[in-house]
Amino acid sequence: MDDSQHRSAGLHAARSCHGGTADRAARHARPRRLPHGGEIRRQGEIAPAIAACPGGWQTPHRRKREEATVSDWDLVIRNARIYDGLGNDPVEGDLAVRDGVVGAVGKVDGRGAEEIDAGGDAIAPGIVDVHTHYDAQLTWDPTASPSPALGVTTVVIGNCGFGIAPAPPAARDTILANLSVVEAMSLESLHAGVDWSFESFDEYLDLIQAKRPFPNVAALASHSVMRTAVMGDAGSERAATEAELAEMQALFRDALAAGALGMGSSTFENHFGAGNRPVPSRMADDAEFRAFARTLGEAGGGGIMMATCGNATSIPLLGELAELSQGATIYAPLLHYSNQPERAIGLARECAAEREKGRPVFPQCSCQPLSMDFTLEAAYPMLTIDGWPGSEDAAELKRAFADPAVRRRIRDDLAKPSGTRIFNGHWDRVEITIAQKPENADLVGLTLADLGQRQGKDPLDACLDLALAEDLKTVFTAKLLNVEEDRVAELLAMPGNLVSLSDAGAHHTLFCDAGFGIHFLSHWVREAQKFTLAQAIAKLTSEPARIYGLDGRGELRPGAAADFIRFDPAALKLSKTIKLADLPAGGERLVREAPGLKGTWVNGVQVHDGKGYRDVAGPGRVLRRRSARPERAAAE
Repeated sequence: MDDSQHRSAGLHAARSCHGGTADRAARHARPRRLPHGGEIRRQGEIAPAIAACPGGWQTPHRRKREEATVSDWDLVIRNARIYDGLGNDPVEGDLAVRDGVVGAVGKVDGRGAEEIDAGGDAIAPGIVDVHTHYDAQLTWDPTASPSPALGVTTVVIGNCGFGIAPAPPAARDTILANLSVVEAMSLESLHAGVDWSFESFDEYLDLIQAKRPFPNVAALASHSVMRTAVMGDAGSERAATEAELAEMQALFRDALAAGALGMGSSTFENHFGAGNRPVPSRMADDAEFRAFARTLGEAGGGGIMMATCGNATSIPLLGELAELSQGATIYAPLLHYSNQPERAIGLARECAAEREKGRPVFPQCSCQPLSMDFTLEAAYPMLTIDGWPGSEDAAELKRAFADPAVRRRIRDDLAKPSGTRIFNGHWDRVEITIAQKPENADLVGLTLADLGQRQGKDPLDACLDLALAEDLKTVFTAKLLNVEEDRVAELLAMPGNLVSLSDAGAHHTLFCDAGFGIHFLSHWVREAQKFTLAQAIAKLTSEPARIYGLDGRGELRPGAAADFIRFDPAALKLSKTIKLADLPAGGERLVREAPGLKGTWVNGVQVHDGKGYRDVAGPGRVLRRRSARPERAAAE
């Protein structure tokens, strides 16, 4: 095969991987304003099609030329400690990039069009976040803020089955209403922001690519959305008929052909949608899950079925689904419960037992305490306490919180052990985050246990008195789950447990865990010293990329995608939450920053410089499943 034939094959391979062309991107693209005030402009492809595949397709002829070439790199990072993402010791030297692909690691001769002296900083693959909820946000914010500012270069959407495609016009209000409730997003912001320039799953992925996303995006088909598209409101009420299931399977086949990695779902008992109705996937029986698994297997296997699992969903069932789908199944969430100390480790061991049988089941494990910000106007963590007032009227709440009888009932309930309460009286895990009055500024950072001790009060009284004095506007942060560090460390260290569960893009005013990777690299490596930096980087990069079939991502070697971050390991940390009001229709959200992170690159293009987003056309790519629609690629 001569060079022209190789180039033709490269173009074909690029289209096979991503199923799209520059013409399609131009058809959808329009100027978009970025949060930092820049603009994404309609441009041609940044990199040649030969670099479009995640694995960085190269011909033998080109590899020989690169070995002999000593110049003309697009970018060279010099004087760095380079971590390959595979757990190996770092290499001292340089990293060279050409056409969005890593060209050389170590000693790099020649010059780059751009040269950066890293000054001894670490260079590592970008974080692969496999549990996000950017499905809606990506249609109005291609930066997927705040993830790239927190070192993330690839996001997976469609988790828990809460996406927005396929979207028949008649189902759109229901889809958004359910998403708003279950993932705590402003419904007004969703209605104002979502771009409905699509209906099918294929059109949705094309739209995301046309928006020029900053990170790479891989998508799971959404179980609840497919149920809504076929069954309407009945999707939240009953099992599907045989005909309805066949129609849903057809939608799933279409999504797989378009490039979906697999399917996201939920059977979790606390997942409710609009009108306090169960999310649609909770009404699916095991036979429905088996039918979807067989559909995935018939489409070539190798995909993902993930579920946020309720108590009725067993690990052996997930093992069976892995076998039927010829892929992997994902259990979420794996969190340590103080009142059920053996629960999480037991589930992890069950998943490991399934893998030993050849049935790949992987749990998603959080490396952070599950924390939640709240005021007493809407104290979500406290609502499961017997006696806690459930009113949404501020005047009624103030009267109740001042009532000694109400306080006594709350105290009495907290004194009794319970496996169902969210908050169980650990006042040493509830911190004062924002005080409204200047005279209370010195209270910020204290726990309610500290405050009670300082004032000589019961912590409950100290909490309620402070909130009443500030018109219920005091912001508290409660650490609810995953708090005992020795037990959490045991979960994080188990082979096969995915470090994940950021929920980035969701729970806008309750918490922001999008910086889970920064927390892992700073707290668990530098502070707790439970992992080496090389081990931690591998768990955030190559391990999730390998399990999810994201070829060429999560590692830095010649031929791999040039997705990477630059940081100072001694300074890296995660900031406190910051409240913004930058969502559509003025909606609020919480974000974090990452001091010590000096840059994020996606496919060789810097998208964040450690201070703000760069004014660039988004270089991210929709990463489509390997076996997606070969006939479409051939036609193009």
